[in-house]
Amino acid sequence: MIDHIGNLIPHQPPMRLVNEIISTKPDNAWVQTQVGDDFLFLRADATVAPEAFCEIIAQSFAVCESKRREEAGLSTEGGGYLVSVRNFEVFALAHQGDVLKTRVEQQDDFLGTRIVKGEVFRQNEKLAQATVYIFMWEGKIPPTSL
Repeated sequence: MIDHIGNLIPHQPPMRLVNEIISTKPDNAWVQTQVGDDFLFLRADATVAPEAFCEIIAQSFAVCESKRREEAGLSTEGGGYLVSVRNFEVFALAHQGDVLKTRVEQQDDFLGTRIVKGEVFRQNEKLAQATVYIFMWEGKIPPTSL
């Protein structure tokens, strides 16, 4: 478990939806999310709102990208934001108490926008998948123009 995950992305509870980096490999990474009773996207019926899957995928990529940069001795200063979602499919809902595992893989990088395929699982059941577009920058503030 990465105990300093809060230093790798700017998200703070309750917006931080990822809890642990499971593995980072050159071609993909796995991240764990625990759906507790204080989970931001938890609905009254104890299910997770489907749109949470897109944010989980984006945060999973961001935290692993930051970890890779840290391990390479590069600056982790910077940020990013989710700009678009494509091919979003939900197969089943997550529930309070679930432990989710998210697999992310960067497909491309276009002018600082990372194109990332993500899949969210509960044990061996795929709950959702999407391709997310994340604009990323280095440094303290985002650029004002490209």
